[in-house]
Amino acid sequence: GRAGSQAVLTKIFVQIKRCISIAESSCETTEEDFDALMDLQNSACEVYSPTIRGMPFTNEELRYRLPLVYDLTPVDQCKCGEQKKDTKIIIGQVTKRQSAQTDVGFVMWPSAIVLSRWLMSNPHLIQGKSVLELGAGCGLVGIVVASLLTRLRDNQEPTPEDPSSKVIITDINDTVLENISQNIKLNEMESVASVAKLDFYRQFGNNYIPGGWIESEMKGMIEQPRKPVDVILAADIICQREDAIAAAKTIHDALVPPSEGRCGGVAYIVCADSGHRFGVEIFASECEGIGLDVKTNKVAELYDGKLLLECMESACGYVDGMELTFFEVRKQ
Repeated sequence: GRAGSQAVLTKIFVQIKRCISIAESSCETTEEDFDALMDLQNSACEVYSPTIRGMPFTNEELRYRLPLVYDLTPVDQCKCGEQKKDTKIIIGQVTKRQSAQTDVGFVMWPSAIVLSRWLMSNPHLIQGKSVLELGAGCGLVGIVVASLLTRLRDNQEPTPEDPSSKVIITDINDTVLENISQNIKLNEMESVASVAKLDFYRQFGNNYIPGGWIESEMKGMIEQPRKPVDVILAADIICQREDAIAAAKTIHDALVPPSEGRCGGVAYIVCADSGHRFGVEIFASECEGIGLDVKTNKVAELYDGKLLLECMESACGYVDGMELTFFEVRKQ
């Protein structure tokens, strides 16, 4: 079955990475050995996705373009001392070279790993909620949410009228969206997760009541309004000042407003600080300027810094000492 195939593919990808590490550390490794690894990688990728054609990679590209295997564990324990369950996720990156700013979602970024591990320790915050991921890139965060929602449903079948049983994973880049769709299929989350095209710059920050966001045209579907959601998730979505302004407007519109007996929606966002991402320094003030409530924390101070201790070596652009900020943004 598909579950068995996923397990086999996971083992193959892990073994290929292990072989690469051994080959690079051995002075006896020949060019033919690396060629054999490339052939093996191409064959594995063909099984993983028939739409990905085999490509000749350099040794460095081979290491970083293989699908990533995340064995995510919570950073804390249940109060009762019971070990929380881990989650295994396989993520394929886009094998094309980046040629534009909108191609940043081709690879994995540090904040996505941090936010995913934080969610593993806080699944109650998405239970029974409608969830939207912005600027999803490779889709790790959204697929982790889908996995948690599946677990929280206790194997009950979702219904079309139950939005809390699903997560919408969005980006602006068509190639990125195709890759996310493949990753959803690879992790067998089609019943829980879907993709949609969302452009920050098409959201206007004035839709307080009833709230809602605009889905951009994609694959023949016309631009259309979508309902607001309870929870927004985003990781490394700001690269310039204009992104911070547009992201704040998007969050304002896409979150549900508060109503009698019900709080407004909340967004959980992780970004590298302004030393690594332009525009992050104005994000909080832009949110506050349109009526959103913002709380910030340094990621290194959450869970005694444990969010930064695992899986970070697979992230593009991560360096030791990189500071990341956790934003909690509420519609009030």
